[in-house]
Amino acid sequence: MIPAKNKPFIDKCIVSFSHDRFPSRAQADATSLAKARREIEQGKLGVSHLILRACDDSIDRLKFLFLIHGIPIMCYALANILKSSLQQIVVVGSRETEKILQLYLEINGHNGKTIRFVEEDTNNLSILNTLSLGKSSLDLDLDEMILFQPGDLPFLYDMEKTLKDEDIKNYNLILWLNSRQKMFPEIEKFPESEFVRRNYHYRGIYQDGKQCHDLKEPNIYPINLSRVEMDIIEYLHSSRKDGNIFEAGIRKAASLPTRLLRLIPNFFHHWKYFQRDLKNFRANREYKFGAHEANFHEGASILLNTPFKTKLHDDPAFVSDVDALEDWEDFEAMTHCITRSHGENGLQEIHPGGEDLLRFREKAMPELKKILPIYADFPDYLNQIYKDMEMAHVPFDAKGNYVMPGDRQNYAETACRWYQEKCKMLQTQC
Repeated sequence: MIPAKNKPFIDKCIVSFSHDRFPSRAQADATSLAKARREIEQGKLGVSHLILRACDDSIDRLKFLFLIHGIPIMCYALANILKSSLQQIVVVGSRETEKILQLYLEINGHNGKTIRFVEEDTNNLSILNTLSLGKSSLDLDLDEMILFQPGDLPFLYDMEKTLKDEDIKNYNLILWLNSRQKMFPEIEKFPESEFVRRNYHYRGIYQDGKQCHDLKEPNIYPINLSRVEMDIIEYLHSSRKDGNIFEAGIRKAASLPTRLLRLIPNFFHHWKYFQRDLKNFRANREYKFGAHEANFHEGASILLNTPFKTKLHDDPAFVSDVDALEDWEDFEAMTHCITRSHGENGLQEIHPGGEDLLRFREKAMPELKKILPIYADFPDYLNQIYKDMEMAHVPFDAKGNYVMPGDRQNYAETACRWYQEKCKMLQTQC
């Protein structure tokens, strides 16, 4: 097994403003609609009309370019990274994202960090190639973890617990799993406290069988790119959605006979004990895959041939990515809510980078509206997408003003309160 003996912190990052594309808009829309219809029919908590790119789009439907409060989603990610302890940052993205990056840095500065841009390869948009492009622009030691994250986590600004985690030294891959119970501990008593709605396909039994968590795949990856076999990461990443990662792991293990033999005790333990122990918690709740914490860590470490660990966090910003129209509207409703109660500078109440983000909106967006077609009339552009996706409403009125649906009001207010408290806590720590 490839050992782990890393330096005890992460100061390098690859942030991806890239995403794969469907061959045609018709195929992309059909995929998005089929998923949403299936979730509606099954009564899922989190219905998602996915935001998908297509090769024949006249305007690239790249989710990182969508506007929240009139500001590109990717700028929120930039604000988060530039205010962190990270020192070397590689941005992988399209030419449009490069232009926005340049303007953001011109307006708000580098904060003493080294930032490089690498253009995505539209002929190979896999995570493996994105990591390879990013790695080629970083000065990496063999025993060094980096942070890999997509750029659609606009409010993930509390990054230090990830960058300075005590387990960085001893593991070459750490997955920060999204636990419903950790993020929303009052959910059983107060269901409305769950202001981020997602579907949790996994179950994890922790604390020697004392706790069961509803889990969702991670959005950030501390990883040692020199010590992890990247083909396995690509294989598992492509299968992580909708609970298919276990089947992917079995298929990959089958192609590695030596590792498969070593995994037999882990498979046996899982089949013998997991269903039995799960019945002590929520036996009737549907899920796609579950495991005991220790057994999963051991088995995954064997499959990956390197020390591996999962961790649970209590921050909803880790799960709040923007994969779907519903996700986008969560953030638009929240920023609308805080502006209504605190005025035009209200964003600063819920995001530590609010001042920089509002400055960018004021100074850069007039130019971007002229040179990037997606911003020429973004409200009309998004309204048409909502219509194509058969949504029950459109988000903007005839004047381009956001109109919040009544059923989002309580969730938006709850989210505002949570992020206000988060910002106050971080200011106190500083």
